[in-house]
Amino acid sequence: MAAGEALADEELAFAPRQRRDEVAGPFVVVRQFAHVPSGGSERTDFAETVYWNGGARTDAQGVFETTVSVSDSITTFRARVDAVADDGSLASADATVEAVRPFYMEPKLPLEITSTDEVRIPVSVVNSTGTDTQASITVGAGTTQIATRNRPLKANSRERFLVTLADVMPGEHVVRVLGQSGDQREAVHRPLKVVAAGFPMQTDLGGLLSSEAPLVGEIAIPEQVVGLSLVTEAKAYPTPMASLTEALAALLREPYGCFEQTSSTNYPNVMAMQYLRSHRGVDPALISKTAGLLDKGYARLVGFECSDKGYEWFGGDPGHEALTAYGLLEFNDMAAVGCAVDDGMVGRTRTWLLSRRDGEGGFKRNERALDSVGGAPAPTTNAYITWALAEAGETEIQKEIDAVVEGALASEDAYVRALAANICLKAGQLERAKDLAGKLAAAQTEAGDVAGAVTSITRSGGTSLQMETTALAILAWMRLPEHTVHLERGMTWLLEQCKGGRFGSTQATVLALRAIVAYDALKATPRQPGTVQLFVDGDLVHEVAFTAEHEGPVELPPFHDALTPGTHKLELRMQGGSPLPASVQVRYRTPLPPTSAECLVDISTSLGATKLVEGEGTELTVTVSNTTAEGLPMTMAIVGIPGGMEARPEQLEELKRAGRVDFVETRPREVILYWRDMEPKQEVTLGLSLVAQIPGRYTAPPSRAYLYYTDEHKQWIPGQQVEIEARSGAEFR
Repeated sequence: MAAGEALADEELAFAPRQRRDEVAGPFVVVRQFAHVPSGGSERTDFAETVYWNGGARTDAQGVFETTVSVSDSITTFRARVDAVADDGSLASADATVEAVRPFYMEPKLPLEITSTDEVRIPVSVVNSTGTDTQASITVGAGTTQIATRNRPLKANSRERFLVTLADVMPGEHVVRVLGQSGDQREAVHRPLKVVAAGFPMQTDLGGLLSSEAPLVGEIAIPEQVVGLSLVTEAKAYPTPMASLTEALAALLREPYGCFEQTSSTNYPNVMAMQYLRSHRGVDPALISKTAGLLDKGYARLVGFECSDKGYEWFGGDPGHEALTAYGLLEFNDMAAVGCAVDDGMVGRTRTWLLSRRDGEGGFKRNERALDSVGGAPAPTTNAYITWALAEAGETEIQKEIDAVVEGALASEDAYVRALAANICLKAGQLERAKDLAGKLAAAQTEAGDVAGAVTSITRSGGTSLQMETTALAILAWMRLPEHTVHLERGMTWLLEQCKGGRFGSTQATVLALRAIVAYDALKATPRQPGTVQLFVDGDLVHEVAFTAEHEGPVELPPFHDALTPGTHKLELRMQGGSPLPASVQVRYRTPLPPTSAECLVDISTSLGATKLVEGEGTELTVTVSNTTAEGLPMTMAIVGIPGGMEARPEQLEELKRAGRVDFVETRPREVILYWRDMEPKQEVTLGLSLVAQIPGRYTAPPSRAYLYYTDEHKQWIPGQQVEIEARSGAEFR
């Protein structure tokens, strides 16, 4: 390949074998990459790496030449060369390349703001030539032009303007800065997400929709709905694939910083692949896409393996027995649908888990794990781990099975009984399974859920615990024909709990989806076309027809225009068609916080300074408390950050290294703090270092704290307000 020739894309360059007196070295394969410029008039390409060559050869004088196309960034690129001579000696060198334009502009925006915020966007305009010039500059957002200005620019000069942006409608916007100086044109686009002010509220209806049984419920809309924050959705799900897609979309909106949260977005893809592989006529491209997502999920999951083996929420030693059992269960299901799961990793995970047996039919629990403070009871932990091992095909666990079953028969805990029933069915112990399934049936309520669970492996509570227990009972009843009535009633109840595709906590969602996919495989029947109708207060608002082949959700158009303040009767009806799960969701924001009286944690925040100058720092003090006299499992605090400010990543890492928090995750305007557990009455106070970056007046999103596995009960507090003064720059009007 000739020196100076840029590759069009990433490709392989081959150096053919020649006589050793001509070229030293054997046949080699070298990967090279050369950046391809976008070629447009707008600066949209900000690639950080523009050239890479893993095996360049110099000429006789030790010179290698190539042509590099830089990206649109106005920055300094660093070039680094590592070299090896024929005699094996090594050398390296660094150089910098300045990427500039004769005329360019640099706006600085926050990633996200509240609709009531006022942003003063700094725009730097640069003339890097040696000649004075005249510039025409226009700033706009969406379809609105904010301001246009003509301005003389001196040679080799930089000027700074402040563009005020206020009262922006909620939504995804693009801020455009357009400029022209002589024959030089510049166009810079920056995304800006605008969120409605106030506290988020949500009301859900769900259930099984059929031509005989409409879905009926009431929605109360308060007087104080903030701005245009009212969002409505009504959907029916013709297939489990539609439910899986919606569940995954809902889960992706949640934090995903730990092993279990990553699993919550990966496991639905496992179930989707199960569905796709068991149905004919599925688009091969969809199977390929799902397989690709599984590979990515697997790559992230194995990164949480502990150095001493086993898995833990954030990958730190020691491993957590119950979470490792969950991982083993997931890896086994991934392998079953064709994912390239490392057998060696699964083998050592299983070996580690078996090494934690206590010799008496149970499992040891590391004192530093979640269970050291208020963890799940030993019978719950032992039953869950044994179930995971049984599902993974382990047969040398008869002592553990006997201990779990004997304890379940003597206990009134429905969750443990449901696990034990599934263990017996997997182990071929039918009579014991029937006995346990009968006790679960006796605990089923008229509504269809299974009552009597004490807690789950994740110490969930409330609706999430009900769903986990009922889903496990359904999985057992499916294999026992005498429990068809209980199965149907349980499935109906489970489908009614769907909230925008999600079924409570991540564990509840995964178990619910597992039951739905298994039920579909057992009860799949030819589907019929039909029409879904939406009525508000008796008036037909929308109707959508679907075919028998429809795979995705049947989505009705938004109906927020039909919802005025007050109470409304909503009704979904089916004309023709097979019975389908369906859900209605109404979301809005209100000035009052929707704090749950059953929340077991408390949060407060205070800002060191509420008036700052651009570039100054301050501290946001966050206090999170366990309000109970008992230990709590995985606890989270999502702390709102004003739009014009940024947290310092290095300081967040310091908090984690010091053990003040177990993990930290960031999103635009939010810092997410995790604690594996909290001791009775424990109070944690942290200082988050913030830097004022962009002038304006900002209100942070509301902050909240809650138990991860009981996320329906949250403590909410208003977001902090701050005013940031610009250090320099004329107003752009």
